[in-house]
Amino acid sequence: SFLWTMGISWNNLIGSQGSGEVATTVVQSLPVTFAHATQQTFQNALSTITAHPIALIYLSGVTTALANLLQSKAQKDVSAERASVIYAMDPVYGAVFANILLGETLGGVGYAGAFLIVVAAATNALSDFGGTSVEEEVISMKSDRNK
Repeated sequence: SFLWTMGISWNNLIGSQGSGEVATTVVQSLPVTFAHATQQTFQNALSTITAHPIALIYLSGVTTALANLLQSKAQKDVSAERASVIYAMDPVYGAVFANILLGETLGGVGYAGAFLIVVAAATNALSDFGGTSVEEEVISMKSDRNK
């Protein structure tokens, strides 16, 4: 929110100045822009907290804390290699669900990015899942020593 407000303030500042005045104006008004963005961010945050406490509790308790708890519990039973592939595909899952649930569409760059992520995840999956696991290697090394 703070960075968003800074960006808006910065664009307003740059857009209102001529090209020759921008350099000196930016240096002079950067502290003012920072102070304004800070004030707007905290003022908006406080008004949001007081206006929507139930939604805030839901977002922090269910969608964040519960999701992280379930992720931690489930990840105990999944190998690190498989978890990395699942996490790498997160932007692709997000785009697919945004399309299904919200009717969002990707542009050419979005499709290219999704394709690259899928190829990278598939390459990772094929190279990592083909070998033996660490536990199998340890057991094999112990049995070789005992012979």
